[in-house]
Parts: sequence; C-alpha cells; structure tokens
Amino acid sequence: MRIILVGFFLMLGMTRIYSGETQRTVVNLWPAGTEGVDTSIPEEFVPRHFEIVKGIHNPNLTVFTPKQPNGAAVVICPGGAYRIIATGLEGYPIAEKLNEAGITAFVLKYRLPTTENYDFKHPVPVRDALRAIQWVRYHARDYGVDPKRIGIMGFSAGGHLAACAATMDLEFKEPSDAISKVNSRPDFLCLGYAVISVRKDIAHGCVRLPLKQGYSPGELQEMSCELNVNEQTPPTFLMHAEDDAGVLPQNSIVMYEALKKHKVQAQLKLYERGGHGYGLGRTGTDSHNWVGDFIAWLDACGFMTKPSIVKL
Repeated sequence: MRIILVGFFLMLGMTRIYSGETQRTVVNLWPAGTEGVDTSIPEEFVPRHFEIVKGIHNPNLTVFTPKQPNGAAVVICPGGAYRIIATGLEGYPIAEKLNEAGITAFVLKYRLPTTENYDFKHPVPVRDALRAIQWVRYHARDYGVDPKRIGIMGFSAGGHLAACAATMDLEFKEPSDAISKVNSRPDFLCLGYAVISVRKDIAHGCVRLPLKQGYSPGELQEMSCELNVNEQTPPTFLMHAEDDAGVLPQNSIVMYEALKKHKVQAQLKLYERGGHGYGLGRTGTDSHNWVGDFIAWLDACGFMTKPSIVKL
C-alpha cells in the first residue's frame, strides 16, 4: 500500500516521507519543463550530524502540517552561506516546533547560486522563494491555511533570501500556470541572524555570491536588503545574538532601523548569547527564547487568530 501511495504522490509531483510517527509531504515547486529545473538530478547530501543538502535542481517544499492548524503558515529558508542548505538545523526542527503552535510550515530547498556548471545566480534563488509563497497561497485551503496569513522566515543566508523575497520588486511571468498568477508577497517576515547588508564594515562575504562575475555597484547595492525596505514591506520580526561573530548583529540592527524609518511594524530581539547558527537556540543561552518571542509577536500582530476557513 505504501508503494502505491508513494507512486500516486510522485505522479502529482509530491512525495510522502515516513519517519517514525512523522509524515512529511514533499512537493515540487515548478512544473516539468520549467527552464533551469531538472527533476532527474538528485540532491546531494553532505555528511554531518544533521541533514545538509546542496546541488538543488528541482526546488521543493517539505510540508509539516500541525494536528490543529490555526491558519498561519510560514515558508522556511534554511541558511548555509548560499553554498549549502542546513535543512536539519534551520529547517525541519524549526518546522516541527512551529507545528506545536498550530503553524503550518513549509521548508524550502532552493537553487544555490554557487552550484557548479549551472547559472543559478540572482534572481534564481529569489524566484524559488517567491514561487514557494505563491504555491502555499494557491494551496492554502488544502492545508487549513489562511491565504492572508502566510509569512516567510530565513536564517543566515536564508534570511537574506527571505528578506530579498519580501523587499525586492520582482515579477516573473514564466511559467504561466495558475500558481504564477497568485500574489507572491509574504504577509509577514521573520529574520534569524540574517545576512542583510553589503556595507563593508558589517557585510558577510556570502552576500555577493548570488551575483555574476563583473557585477556593477548598482547590482551589489540591490543585494543590501535594508536599502530595499519601503512602506509596503511586511511586518517583520528580527532576532540575533549579540555575540554572533559569523554574521554581525549590526545586520539585523540596520534592517530594523530601515523598517522603523518606513513605519513598518517590526520587533528586534537581541539575545546576549547564542553565537551564529543556533537554530532553535543554543543550550545554556537566552537564544532559545526566540521561538516563544516570535509566536508572541505573531499573536500580537493578529496572525495567530483562528480563521473562518474550510477545515481539513
């Protein structure tokens, strides 16, 4: 029976993964034949104590559905310096934790601009992030999600990707399917120790990796997310550890200042300790408070309110 079910979901561009009591659904973002997408090339798994992937040629979402969806949903962009995707640190564990609060979570595997022999430079990763939002909004009722309460969350370089998706004014007409016609703007944004700025005194080197060789000063400036903030930027929750030596906390600070300048609803949490890449929170530090702080912020903004939508 399981083999039959897996075959059925593969026909729909979906795969169900069984792990103990957990059931995850993996869905492809793009229809077959989309330029730059190749379903025949498998993802490459990097040996670590948690799952890390790279070599993404078929961008997809791993869906985590809570037992009692409250209507809120988040697309999660794990980080990895635009070289890898740390799904086992900043993806799946985050999704499971958010499920406990009734939030439906979608972990994004996006094309990396450092993929050898392939042109996945900007704006390809952003296209994947925007398509993910469109996909979730198009299928919202299937998962008990309110289409007006869909956010995007990212960590480190994944935070840069999420911030780009929320602030860049990009439109894509291909492919021209029903999903492509859905609004791609996230309703809220969550940035975890995110790479934000190209300012020389605070920039992380990976902020340049999405750009092609020979990029212009203007193209580099476009990668500085705080410069792209405007009054239409969605409400934003930011968190960073003050002792982060990997991505300096000034990245979150300049983003927060830009948000407040444009009167965007925002909250910045600077934790005393946690370093970089703390995922759900580093043991023995106050960084583990971020999930509770984020959910409290979502609730205060009205994103956790029970919706009047069709249930699963």
